[in-house]
Amino acid sequence: SSCDDRFFVNEREIWRYAGHPQSAGEPEKALCDLLCEVKSELLDEFSYKVCYRRMDISWEGGMPLLPFYSGSRQLAKSLAGSSEIIIFAATIGLGIDRQIARCQRLAPTKALLMQAYGAERIERLCDVFCDEIALEAKAEGLSCTPRYSPGYGDLPLKTQNEFFKLLDCSRQIGISLNDSLLMTPSKSVTAVFGIGKCESYSGHKCESCENTECEYRKTV
Repeated sequence: SSCDDRFFVNEREIWRYAGHPQSAGEPEKALCDLLCEVKSELLDEFSYKVCYRRMDISWEGGMPLLPFYSGSRQLAKSLAGSSEIIIFAATIGLGIDRQIARCQRLAPTKALLMQAYGAERIERLCDVFCDEIALEAKAEGLSCTPRYSPGYGDLPLKTQNEFFKLLDCSRQIGISLNDSLLMTPSKSVTAVFGIGKCESYSGHKCESCENTECEYRKTV
């Protein structure tokens, strides 16, 4: 189906998350074979789920008035030109966490590739969701900003608590948040982005992030 086509697996991203960027050349055959094995084993483990809310926002003194912590200047910069926001949560389910735990001690390399594959899958899910909203926005003559998550830049990780209350993540899609603000399933994301007469962004998501010291940012 067309939906499946949009969920294509980007192996280059998997290797990047595994710490083997494109600049390092082709991975050795044994690693490639192991990744094929991982992809085969995890084929039925993913459960793609998203919940979201679309909300109007206003601005005051160059800062957006948001339904959660509004003091992040970097988020304000990211949302510039927006009159609405989308807050969303996404997960690929618990299955992959169980498989990673199974391999962690006896097959650490396999567990690392599972982690990387999971990272690629949750990012793909977020990309597909954001692309769908961007299409809706385009039909309204609007565009979307890049997505921004709690814990990025000067948006505190504790904003997760507010996102969870706004979205009712546990009931809607089964994501829970512990006292350390870590999500279960681990391959889950919460984020916000703007909709409005703003400059639409195209390009790799890491390129729009201001954390230039991030190991993933450096490999784009």
